Amino acid sequence: MTAISRTSARTAFVLLLALYAGALLWQAWHLSLTFDEPSHLAASYTYWRGHDVLRPSDTPPLMRIVSGWIPLLLHAPLRQDTEAWRSQSSFDIGTEIIEGSGAAGAHRLAFLMRLPFLAFPVLTVWLVWRWARQIFSEGTALAVALGVVLEPTLLGHGALIKSDWPATFGCVLFFYAAWRYWPHPGWKSLWGMILALLVAILTKFTMLALIPVALLLVLWRGPRLAGAAVTLAVVYVGLLAAYQFRIRPVSRQEIQEMESESLSGLELRAARILRRLPWPPQFIAGLRFIGHADRSEIFAGYMLGRRIETSAPGYFPFAWAVKFPIGLQLLSLAGLAVLALRLARREAGAADAFVWGPAALIMLLGIRSHIHIGIRHVLPALPFFVLGAGFAIERLVRRRAGQIAVAVCLAWLAGASAWIYPNGISYFNEWVGGPRTGWKYLSDSNIDWGQNLPELARYVAENNLPSIKLFYFGSDIPWHYVPSEKIVQQAAPWGPEWEKETRFQPAPGVYAISVNTWLGYFFRPPYRDYFAAFKAREPDARIAYSIFIYNVK
Repeated sequence: MTAISRTSARTAFVLLLALYAGALLWQAWHLSLTFDEPSHLAASYTYWRGHDVLRPSDTPPLMRIVSGWIPLLLHAPLRQDTEAWRSQSSFDIGTEIIEGSGAAGAHRLAFLMRLPFLAFPVLTVWLVWRWARQIFSEGTALAVALGVVLEPTLLGHGALIKSDWPATFGCVLFFYAAWRYWPHPGWKSLWGMILALLVAILTKFTMLALIPVALLLVLWRGPRLAGAAVTLAVVYVGLLAAYQFRIRPVSRQEIQEMESESLSGLELRAARILRRLPWPPQFIAGLRFIGHADRSEIFAGYMLGRRIETSAPGYFPFAWAVKFPIGLQLLSLAGLAVLALRLARREAGAADAFVWGPAALIMLLGIRSHIHIGIRHVLPALPFFVLGAGFAIERLVRRRAGQIAVAVCLAWLAGASAWIYPNGISYFNEWVGGPRTGWKYLSDSNIDWGQNLPELARYVAENNLPSIKLFYFGSDIPWHYVPSEKIVQQAAPWGPEWEKETRFQPAPGVYAISVNTWLGYFFRPPYRDYFAAFKAREPDARIAYSIFIYNVK
């Protein structure tokens, strides 16, 4: 295989990055708001208005910082005389902001708030390419960048007001800085790693798990205790600054409440250490919310036709098996085989550890988690799998047969990504028959996150439907897309106020049912087969894999 020149590789990468940015831009414009986005919109907006008290407190500070100024500049409607405001519910307040903005205003607001988030996938691709160039040849680095760009789940989530892609960027940035620090453990490289660590932990609460990793590296490589003290001090001050220095001591009552929340011994000791310093109340509230969610049944999951409520160690490995593209799976597994070979020959080095180590760490954190609502919770692992594939690509392209194998895998990936675009959220690979049957294996944000209202509106218009009976799973406003006079809004048995019968008896009409609602695993036990009448038959149409259409005569 002819080696690609540095100039040609750079030109090809710039073109690839431009096309990637364009694809993300179109998704930001096209997709309806996903389930959590109005909540993050409200939390970010009120953060910039100096009212950072909304619940739940799980919106990380960097998300608030990068996007909350947009609704402030647009003077988005924020009513303070409603029940939503009195309850300080970010979900309800976000829905009120979207509804009060009108169809055109809400679409403009959502699009503009999504724009800053496009920087995270674009910067991650650039960072992965830069890292790969320092480990592999120019051609392999370009192939790795192409793999990250075309991976459908990464692409599908790239334009959303969510913490998953910021956390992915933060994680890749930290481990790249750590890899650079490892051979040259001086203060200059240490500061680079500390700042990368701070960025990472501001992107998502679960990235706090990187603090022990950083401390171990500092204590092992130096400057040891001084470096560890500086690392902790910078992280602490950075957290306070991100929360606008709105701080107070953790109260004894809060510590007692934490002690009653089934914490482990290590978590209890950490909670008592927290009391020694003042902290932002929203930071503590966010930690408690995530911890409580991980130990309770707040987020019921779904896998292989059953509801998941507590431990399911196989969930994320299974999600990787059915949602990661087969072409990338084969190359990643080949990369693991190369790792085993390099270990056996004692050729493995820092690059192997800092590429495969993060992938293993993130997957292990997912395996021990009790929150099973989408592969997006281990999204930061996916670029590392692609980077790990680079070790195999570098070897395979030395022979003609290997070049063909790599080309086939990448072509397969490109075809799958182009075919599912712009609905990468719903992507499932060919092992399970693709996204058409994905609901049989996983649900929630793996397939249906309320993102396909534009496609529903197009279906209603193209078929000239006088009305549609809608069971929608999501937080967007359906009549911003489908004329309100054509929507008969239906209420599934989400709570006691909507529970009227254990099985729905459909009258004649056209029904549009979101997949998550159709499955019914969110409902209380007597109502989980609420849509049995529809499950007994094939849908008459599918709206981009996340909404089923039934025409009842």
